[in-house]
Amino acid sequence: MERPERPKQTKTEEELAAMIHADLSQMDGCPKQGVTVTVYGIPWKSMLTFGVAAGPVRNKAELQSFCEAITERLQRLYDVA
Repeated sequence: MERPERPKQTKTEEELAAMIHADLSQMDGCPKQGVTVTVYGIPWKSMLTFGVAAGPVRNKAELQSFCEAITERLQRLYDVA
């Protein structure tokens, strides 16, 4: 028997960006400064950027992949308000 789909909760773009950033900041090699997560669009997506303050980011591709995975998980749970 399948469970009925629960309605998605709504979050602002800023709340979703903060949630993604919080998860990313726990990852080894994530710079403490200069990392920006932007949530945009409907259906929503996220963009990860590294500013000058981040310095050289050796695991950039890994962080971007992790950001995509976090975004996919959150897209199943939340809509943008």
